[in-house]
Amino acid sequence: MAKTTADNSTAPYDDVSHQIISSYFIGPQAENLPYFRENIDIILEELENARKNYFPEDPIFIDEDTQKSQAFVDSMGKMKCAVRVAANIIGKRSIPFWSPRYEAHMSTDMSIPALLGYFMTMLYNPNNVALEASPLSTVAEIEVGEQLCELFGYNIDPDSTEAPTGWGHVTCDGTVANLESIWVGTYSA
Repeated sequence: MAKTTADNSTAPYDDVSHQIISSYFIGPQAENLPYFRENIDIILEELENARKNYFPEDPIFIDEDTQKSQAFVDSMGKMKCAVRVAANIIGKRSIPFWSPRYEAHMSTDMSIPALLGYFMTMLYNPNNVALEASPLSTVAEIEVGEQLCELFGYNIDPDSTEAPTGWGHVTCDGTVANLESIWVGTYSA
């Protein structure tokens, strides 16, 4: 076994669970960044396909002449510079949750599946206020609500008459979830 990590402990490379968990994260030294980037490329390819296949007979809206114009080039240059500066600052100034050396907070590194799902969803801008605006994410929200109800022992079978059918929904964060639970507790009988 090879010596690894900040405290020179030995990583269990022959442990299958370690191998699987290692595939879920970018890694403290960005070891899995090529795999993450490969999946980002897949998401962008599918985004391009979705947009090009939605009424493909429509004319090009942003043509090459527009893209070659000085105003367009300047605007893109400013955006690229702003992205580089912001990415640099956030990389230097953020708390290194991804590092095994940092154990001073309850947060940890975000998993690759979570990051990919978040990135992918943002590109389609679903709004979970109505099924029509978010056909996939609303279905996922319903499934997560049912999974949580089942986990905590609530009835999820709408045909069962033994207990009311449990339900739930996903909020944007913990604060909203807490406020909603206060509201439900206050106004439910």
